[in-house]
Amino acid sequence: MAVQSAIKTRGELQVFLHRCRERAGVSQEDVAKQLHLSPRGYWNLEQGRIRNPSAAVLDELARLLELSPDERWRLYMLTVRHDPPPLDGATLDEQSTWADLLSMQACPAVIIDQAWQVVSANGAYQSIFHAAAPDRHGRENLLRQVLLAPRLRDTLLGDWDEAWATPLLNDLRTACEVYPDAEWPKALVRNVALDPRVHRLWTQLSTRPLIRPVPARPFRHRVWGPRVTVVETVPRYLAGYKILSFVPTDRHR
Repeated sequence: MAVQSAIKTRGELQVFLHRCRERAGVSQEDVAKQLHLSPRGYWNLEQGRIRNPSAAVLDELARLLELSPDERWRLYMLTVRHDPPPLDGATLDEQSTWADLLSMQACPAVIIDQAWQVVSANGAYQSIFHAAAPDRHGRENLLRQVLLAPRLRDTLLGDWDEAWATPLLNDLRTACEVYPDAEWPKALVRNVALDPRVHRLWTQLSTRPLIRPVPARPFRHRVWGPRVTVVETVPRYLAGYKILSFVPTDRHR
């Protein structure tokens, strides 16, 4: 069964890339030259014979063939069988559509980019987070709000050290490793160093290599409390963004 599945995937990849090349008006030789591969090397790639091609090669191929975000996702799934990494500078083409999607959620919900900057938020989120922690740095950043806004961590976010700060600081540590040349994680680390309470937790991360997920987090809010589950949704066609929904787990109304 596994062999048959692999053969089927290779066939789908061949057909997919052939159609994309035809649409772009380029030959296998043209693509091979642009990718700095031999004609045989690109043929092997198109035939699915290269195991785990690099993200750099796949993204350059996506650029050459002018693939849409959906097509780029399909290229990754057919070649390496996992989602593509976020695209730098990705934009929301239909912001009103995503705002409408958030507005249909009653609970607080927000769209963030790979730097945790708030791109769009519904009214429930804004009334809680923006009202309690307006971001004076310009564009709102969820990591900065949760970690560094006293009104949030001292009043709204129960068990802040363990349920909120430690998991998010672990996300920040991961971002420093994944985006070593990006400025935003470095700036947040500098801000963390200035806050004694957060900095203490940050320095303790090295002694806690395994951070367990928190299924339900204390949330001191009369409507959405007493606990919420933070549900993360990654839209397939919205590379570089994710939706976070603060879903009440045991609310009594």
